[in-house]
Amino acid sequence: MVQASSSNKNLWVASSDGDIERVQYLIESEGMSPNDKDSNSYTPMHAASSYAHLELLTYLLSKGGDINIPDDDGETPLFVVETLEAARFLVQHGADVSWKNEDGLTAAEQLEEDHPQISSYLYSLLPADQQPRSQQGAGETGEGEGEGEGINQMALENFTTEQSEYMMREAEKIMRACAETGEEPDEKLKELVEGIVKDGLNFGREAQEQLGATSGSAGAGGRANGVNGGEDSKRIREE
Repeated sequence: MVQASSSNKNLWVASSDGDIERVQYLIESEGMSPNDKDSNSYTPMHAASSYAHLELLTYLLSKGGDINIPDDDGETPLFVVETLEAARFLVQHGADVSWKNEDGLTAAEQLEEDHPQISSYLYSLLPADQQPRSQQGAGETGEGEGEGEGINQMALENFTTEQSEYMMREAEKIMRACAETGEEPDEKLKELVEGIVKDGLNFGREAQEQLGATSGSAGAGGRANGVNGGEDSKRIREE
């Protein structure tokens, strides 16, 4: 039996706060679930993903959390992420990047306006036939040599910037953790670099396939207007 938490937070607020002790108590002692929905159809999986509480997400998954559980708008936890680190975690644990919400948008399209770097990463994982025009064809201004070069170069720059920032953050975490435990960091740093290289190769492969499959075509693309942008991207928490 998990010891009762002194907190009075409900499951969704505790998940948003990354309060693992309270979440554990509610799930293991009060019979609640990682997939329980509040009145807004928001689950602990969505809350933990939105706030990038990866340790909590790992726990929720171990207790049956559904990585692809949709809310009433058809949006899975991947649709509410705000960091590349959280997006990567969800993808690595089975998040469906091809899933579309009730408006027919993938998470890549949903996040394109407010989180373009995350969007570029998710676009790189989509098959060519799901790539929007903004990633496939010429830039909207029509400038530049060769169709598609401008926007794809921007996507590449966004992706490499995010990867570099992610690698620096993770390397710092590894060095701090190893300094505390006395463990040599070499193996963990090697694994980190290998993961970054793998993601980069995957991005390049998908980009090449995308250009080859869509050269000269003009698919419909763009992001629907007014869909959970800015401050509305996080649900109002029920206190």
